[in-house]
Amino acid sequence: MRRKSVPLAILLLSGIALAAVYSMEKEPHKFPQSKCPSCHAMDLQGRVVKGQMAAPVSLSCRECHEDVFEEGYMHPVDVSPQNVRIPADMPLSNYGHVTCSTCHDIHSPYLTPYGAPSRYLRRYETGRKFCDVCHKGMMKGHKGTLGEAHFRSKYIVTSPSQEIDSTSKNCISCHDGSFSQSATIKAGTWTHGKDFIQHDMGSHPIGIDYESARVTRGRKTDLKPMGMVDRRIRFFNGKIGCGSCHDPYSSLKGKLVMSDEQSRLCLACHMIDKR
Repeated sequence: MRRKSVPLAILLLSGIALAAVYSMEKEPHKFPQSKCPSCHAMDLQGRVVKGQMAAPVSLSCRECHEDVFEEGYMHPVDVSPQNVRIPADMPLSNYGHVTCSTCHDIHSPYLTPYGAPSRYLRRYETGRKFCDVCHKGMMKGHKGTLGEAHFRSKYIVTSPSQEIDSTSKNCISCHDGSFSQSATIKAGTWTHGKDFIQHDMGSHPIGIDYESARVTRGRKTDLKPMGMVDRRIRFFNGKIGCGSCHDPYSSLKGKLVMSDEQSRLCLACHMIDKR
């Protein structure tokens, strides 16, 4: 009996220590009253008008969380929910749109009853369990395997010589067939499926600097200046990655960031070969 109690005691002490560490952190959403007008509409007496925001929720969140919106991928916001069950405690906007506040309550406790960061989620479930609150039995493909609303790389670059962006590395960890989470992957050529091969686009480089490639002689096609490229196509520190053309949350075939009808996606970067 005593032997069994030792691991339990260690687990309990570890939990207390973890809670103590988190409790010493500064609460990021502990706003002073002077900050209320940044998000909330105010009346003439300077009081918060219940249910009215000074700006759309997503714009207010961007003020501090621009990195979340710009890095990696995240659950769509400012959209009407389709084919999902939204419970009463997951509020939509006045227009019936999913917003950041649908999942997060920024005024909720910073820590859960277990002493862990709450991420200001409206429920204590995390990962796939939290997604199942609305999507249970409805998540297929990428949506069913990601298990997270803010899809950011699980990999940490430990070497400054790492040439490929972390989002591409996350994609390749599954799509190269190896499911490797620790392999060092540098800039190279990514092979696509049959649909691309039919259009003589069986492969595409990732990890290369776009502007450097644009001015390099001997290239197969001319590239538009980066400033002229459709903004739906993203670059990672100026480099091409899997996320330049693909978005795991896209509803388009191939998870493309935009339709490739009549090669529109390709021609967003590539100009007709003049040679």
